[in-house]
Amino acid sequence: MSGFHENEGIIVIAATNRLDTLDEALLRPGRFDRHIEIGLPDVKGRYEILKLHSSNKPLANNVSLMELAQQTVYFSGAKLENLMNEAAILAAKRNSGKIEKADIERAFYTVIAGAEKKDRSTIADIDRRITAIHEAGHALITKLIAPENIVSRITIIPSTKGAGGFSMNIPPDRMYFKKVDMENSIRIALAGRAAEEIIFGEENITTGASNDIERATEILLNMVRRFGMKQQTGLLNYDVLYRNGIRQVQNEWIEECKKTMDKLYSEVKEKLLEKKELLEAIATRLLEVETIGENELNELIEQYKKKSENAA
Repeated sequence: MSGFHENEGIIVIAATNRLDTLDEALLRPGRFDRHIEIGLPDVKGRYEILKLHSSNKPLANNVSLMELAQQTVYFSGAKLENLMNEAAILAAKRNSGKIEKADIERAFYTVIAGAEKKDRSTIADIDRRITAIHEAGHALITKLIAPENIVSRITIIPSTKGAGGFSMNIPPDRMYFKKVDMENSIRIALAGRAAEEIIFGEENITTGASNDIERATEILLNMVRRFGMKQQTGLLNYDVLYRNGIRQVQNEWIEECKKTMDKLYSEVKEKLLEKKELLEAIATRLLEVETIGENELNELIEQYKKKSENAA
C-alpha cells in the first residue's frame, strides 16, 4: 500500500468475508479506510440476480421470478446462481426445451438439502415413522407459534447429503431479528426432538436432532453473548470481555443458556402434547405420501380444528 501518490489515480479494492481476522494496520486511514459491507440480497436484489442468471435460460410461462425471489430468503447471489443452474440441469435431463416451475422447485430443495435418495428400500418402517414424527413436530410448532412463516415443504424422503427428511421453513424477509423471533427459531428447532420424546418416550429419542440442537445453541449463544437479550447476563458483549482477558464469566452465561433452553423445550413439549392428535395426523399423512406442502398442511390443521369444534 505504500508508495502511491494522490495524482497517480490508483484505487485499490479488496474483498474478504473475514473482516474480523484482518490486521488492524490494513484498516487505518490511508489504507483500506472505506469499508462497504455487502450483505445478503433483499427481495428486490434477489429478483435482479435471478433475472441475470436466467437471461440465457429458456423459462416456461408458469415460472415467476418475483415469486421465487420471495421464497429464497437468506439466499446469497452464488446460491441463486446455483439454483438456476440446477433447474436447467433438471430440465435438460427431461429433454425439455424450457425450465418449468417443477424443475425450479426440485432444484430449490436440492440446493437446500441435497438430491433425493433414489433407493429407499433399505429404510426400516420404524425409521420412517421416527422421521415423520420429527418433521411433523417442526412443521406443527412453526404453524402454532410463527404463522407468518411459510412451511413450503415437509418431506421424509432422505437426501444424498445424509438428511432423513426436512421441513422447509421460510421466515419473512426482515432487516432485524427480534428477540421473540430468535426464541421462536429455537422452539422450532427443538420441536423435532420434543415430538420424538412425546410419541416414543424419553429413552427412545434419536440422533436425528443433532443439527437442530446445534442451530438452537448457536442462536441462544448469540442472544446472550452478543446481543444482550437475557436479563441475568445483562447488556454486555461477552466477546469484548473475552478479548480483554475477562473469562471467568463464561460459566455464568452457559448456565443462563441451559436454563433458557430447558424452558423453551418445556414450552414446545407442552404445545405438542396439547396437539398430539394433530401431530400424529400430519406424521401419518407424511408416511402415506412422503411429501406435503403448505396447502395440504393447512388443510390438515383446518380438519383438526373442525373435528375439535364438533367434539366440543
